[in-house]
Amino acid sequence: MKRRVKVGIIGCGTISDVYARDLTQKYKMLDLAACADMFPEKAQALAQKYGIPKACSVEELLADPEIEIVVNLTIPAAHTEVNLAALNAGKHVFSEKPFATNLEDARKTIELAESKGLMVGCSPDTFLGAGIQTSKKLLDEGWIGKPVAGTANVTNHGHEMWHPNPGFNYQPGGGPMLDLGPYYITALVVLLGPIDRITCVAKKTFPERTILGPVNRDKGSIPVEVNTHYTGIIEFKNGAVVSINISNDIWYSNLPCLEIYGTEGTMMVPDPNMYGGPVKIIRGDNMVDSIENLDMMGALMTINSHEKMSAFVKEIPLAYHNVDHYYRGLGVLDMAFALLNGRPHRTKGDLVFHVTEALLAFDQAAKEGKPYKMTSTCEIPPSLPIGLSFGEMD
Repeated sequence: MKRRVKVGIIGCGTISDVYARDLTQKYKMLDLAACADMFPEKAQALAQKYGIPKACSVEELLADPEIEIVVNLTIPAAHTEVNLAALNAGKHVFSEKPFATNLEDARKTIELAESKGLMVGCSPDTFLGAGIQTSKKLLDEGWIGKPVAGTANVTNHGHEMWHPNPGFNYQPGGGPMLDLGPYYITALVVLLGPIDRITCVAKKTFPERTILGPVNRDKGSIPVEVNTHYTGIIEFKNGAVVSINISNDIWYSNLPCLEIYGTEGTMMVPDPNMYGGPVKIIRGDNMVDSIENLDMMGALMTINSHEKMSAFVKEIPLAYHNVDHYYRGLGVLDMAFALLNGRPHRTKGDLVFHVTEALLAFDQAAKEGKPYKMTSTCEIPPSLPIGLSFGEMD
């Protein structure tokens, strides 16, 4: 039996709860051995809740020779500092998103990891889940032909509706693009390949946000220092063009999370923020067959009827056994298997850097009022073996 890989968490805030739950309960290959936070009481509370053997300072965790992978769950502004410290301590690193708040820090971190022969990865790892992996399999098999276009939409009214400490999302390093954009941009790159150019209009709608969530309704307002609404166009090197809306300024919409439009049909991709979800396909030949014996008006009424066309939408069984729930840490598991088997991990540096550049490009394009030409590219991580069960890895 292969040994377990010891992991340590740095940063015991809100997101650490789901990580600690899954690293201790879902992935048998991982041994969550320690957690640390600049506020000792947070580390102690997390350790007590999930039976983590050691709650300690960051310095103690990094000095522990048994810990091989550090999971960095600090706030975005601290990601680079902690990532560099962990790498200098000889640890592999899996960081929460965004990987960095500027390209210089991203490049410096990846170069340090390469110089030391260490792995560095970043969330989102949800592209390893059954939803995106099944979607990629169908695209690769040509179910909708050649991808032509797509749309991606994140429409909500911000962290003040639910997060116990929403202020960080409206400070530098926060905002909907760096917070939610990574799920969608990563999924799109995995599905469609590297990005060529990005065009964007962005704005800050409200100078301050009123805290509305039930857990902290009496805490007043939050100053906003970042853009909170983005409308953009992503041009991929394969020729596909995707429109994207990422916003904390929308109360409600009916826009789809993610759809890919091909020469032979349409794919409805599940929420990239989750590991699972339904994958749906509608093929153009089914629509053509439905109007074969109709006159002009009948054909027009049929192809423009959502009710009639929805009959041709087919849900495709997931090719993997990941469940449709809110989990985290599959990228940490993949890193552990890579460590034990001597293979590259899937949340690797070139993908991380390319996605980071794309995320930052939206603000740059909006500021300059012209398309941003990407300087980086990446290889798409290999797909998971068909039939893989949740919590396993090849």
